Amino acid sequence: MRGLLAALLLALGPEAVAAPVPSFIADSAGTWLVATDDGRPGCRVALAAERAGKAWRATPDAACAARLPAVARAVAWEYQGGVRLLGPDGKVLLAFGEDETTLLKTAFETPPVHFMVRARAGVERAPHAPALVGAWALRRPGGPVLCPLTLTRGAKEGETELSLKTGTPCDPAVARLRLDTARVEDFTLMLYGKPETSLSFEPSGAESYAKTGGGKPLEMVRAP
Repeated sequence: MRGLLAALLLALGPEAVAAPVPSFIADSAGTWLVATDDGRPGCRVALAAERAGKAWRATPDAACAARLPAVARAVAWEYQGGVRLLGPDGKVLLAFGEDETTLLKTAFETPPVHFMVRARAGVERAPHAPALVGAWALRRPGGPVLCPLTLTRGAKEGETELSLKTGTPCDPAVARLRLDTARVEDFTLMLYGKPETSLSFEPSGAESYAKTGGGKPLEMVRAP
């Protein structure tokens, strides 16, 4: 009986005896954006649940060669408390660990910090405070403006913080938040008000952000 089973598996080929893909590998497979905290354009890398030696296959986008050379050299990846991109020699090129929000990012000790997030159409870079200065608008997705916003950078603001001023007319649901500060926190843009109000956004396009969390959908778009 054993001989018959062995002969059957041999006839079916190596796929029949291949070890199953671990769930945490399957969950991590897909196309990711790697971008730095300095606001420069990032690039995409596809992580496959397909073996590449002892690791798994990684395929960087062509744009990585100019934008992020370390990512461009990746041929494989593995999961060790986070995603690690490996070069042809098996050495680690970039190691992304998960923080308390499960965001994948490299250590602060080796700037710039690199983020790894699921790729979205139109999103090419991480939020960067200096690039956010100017006029914006809050609205329901595709709807009319609920409240205009102006972000400015003063002497008291650091690399991640901006002053915020709401314009008129401003919908009461937004006005009552008394928003006055914007701050970039990793891959998130936070709007803070008084006494303890806040809205959280993540990039959704080249010049747009989508609110995260519960409640009605809201987007922040660059004003024309």
